[in-house]
Amino acid sequence: MNGAVLYDLAMRLPLAVLMLYNALFVGRDIHAHLFLSRGPAGLTYGTTLAALLATEAYLLLVATLTLVRLRPLRKLKGVVPRVTALVAGLLPASLAWLPKIPPTPGRQVLGALLITAGLALALVSLGWLGKSFSVMPEARRLITSGPYRLVRHPVYLASLIQGAGVILLYPSLVAVLIYTVELVLQVVRMGYEERVLRETFPEYDDYARQTSARLVPGLY
Repeated sequence: MNGAVLYDLAMRLPLAVLMLYNALFVGRDIHAHLFLSRGPAGLTYGTTLAALLATEAYLLLVATLTLVRLRPLRKLKGVVPRVTALVAGLLPASLAWLPKIPPTPGRQVLGALLITAGLALALVSLGWLGKSFSVMPEARRLITSGPYRLVRHPVYLASLIQGAGVILLYPSLVAVLIYTVELVLQVVRMGYEERVLRETFPEYDDYARQTSARLVPGLY
């Protein structure tokens, strides 16, 4: 087994295991919400359940795509792009460890809706990516259809929407700081990914001209 195969395997298994591990805990929360919850019903109950179900679907999809994804055609060299991608991917999870004050019903509903919307966009975008999914700046196939016709990085837009929902649920200066650092890292990460795509696919420049928005059409 050559080094490239070992590297690819080493990148697949830890992420897949981590996603499945987290999915177990979210599944437990879904069970508790459905069968053990004695909290408020109505809109608060429904939006919270929707956010939990969307989270579970996202974790399972990422685990699956990690295991079945294609071998990369090209990887961006250097340690910094890899560290940037890794930190940007893991940093949002740190929000879960911050002290939490129970949100008001209004914040609970709106925050859960934002989380659900972000995860829904992520699920659609990852579904379009399919076996081209990657965490590190790597090129497998150039995807230009679906949500990628509107923005070049819809998965990162989805992550930022989801993060905004978490901050709304549990606002704090530390949470805002983490979110700001995450935004900066994602912008840097996008640059690395675009570089490796340009080096691999000559048609990427035409795609970038047609889909000029990185995250938000007409804004950025």
